[in-house]
Amino acid sequence: MAKRSKPVRRSRNALAQGKRVTIKDVARHAGVGWITVSRVMRAPDKVSAILKHRVHTAIDDLGYVANQAASGLASGACRIVPVLIPTLSHSVYVPFLDGVHEELDRHGYEILLGTTNYDAEVEARLAATFLGWFPAGILVAGVDHSAATRKRLTQAVAQGTPVIEYMDLTDDPIDINVGMSHRATGVAVAEFFAGQGYRHIAYAGTLGERDPRGSRRLEGFRDTLRARGLPSDYVVMGSELFSMGLGARLLTELLEQFPQVEAVLFANDDLAAGAVLEAKRRNIAIPQRLAIMGFSDLEIATLLSPAISSVRVDQKGIGRLAAQKLIAALAGAPDCRRAVDVGFEIIERETTRGAAWPP
Repeated sequence: MAKRSKPVRRSRNALAQGKRVTIKDVARHAGVGWITVSRVMRAPDKVSAILKHRVHTAIDDLGYVANQAASGLASGACRIVPVLIPTLSHSVYVPFLDGVHEELDRHGYEILLGTTNYDAEVEARLAATFLGWFPAGILVAGVDHSAATRKRLTQAVAQGTPVIEYMDLTDDPIDINVGMSHRATGVAVAEFFAGQGYRHIAYAGTLGERDPRGSRRLEGFRDTLRARGLPSDYVVMGSELFSMGLGARLLTELLEQFPQVEAVLFANDDLAAGAVLEAKRRNIAIPQRLAIMGFSDLEIATLLSPAISSVRVDQKGIGRLAAQKLIAALAGAPDCRRAVDVGFEIIERETTRGAAWPP
């Protein structure tokens, strides 16, 4: 008769009752103290091979998962870094997150992602929730926050949690600031178009005050046009998230309201790409009849024909630098809290070349 294998010993307090397995259950299952289990997970080189084998076998048998929140609270060494982004529908945040992940992963930290949908109340709720995990630090998009969020983040800094505001610049950062001036980009594009001889220059965007970074670009854009004595009221705004379809609709609305327009700055490359496709459908010559500029310099800007001129921002570099600043702050580096302006560059392609259409 075949020998019957011994049944695996189970923890009475957890597995048998359908409850979460604890470190004490693992210790009981392995026949060791819970301090030994903790040492195996945190400092395995200080534990004998026999004890490590017993503990890991118990962990596998019971399906134990360490409570990172409790561990971080107890040790003050949580390895989680929440990152708040405005939206998952805009591909500009992909290279940014890639840069953050590459740098944090090198130092043994994990990202916890939250999406605010450009909503200040959602940002406040997410910040409160994530800070409740006692993270190593937190990254938040932009520098515009509700009073409640700013207060909570300021308190977190006072308690030793670095806060990194990214993708924008301010003279009054909560803690660490990595980004570029959106107002300056608006100024630069207006100067670029005016310098090429265009006189009827428009802006097309979306979300309005929900996107304060876009609002600052528009402000700099219009102020510069006014300073040059050019019309500054050729503006159309949507209310939905960025998409190529919205870009096509905004171009249609713009040309219906302001048929004299010669050049347009779109709030991002998705909108600009939709506008280029709509212009081609209408047989509108680009750039001879209409010049188009995007923002962010996404891959689609180079793939369309004509290729789209755009404002290039090193999104991945911002992510990498933000993560580096966080690591430096955790290490106590004295100068890590200086604000960093990563700058931007106007990349001219086919959609802005050629003489301006006669007014």
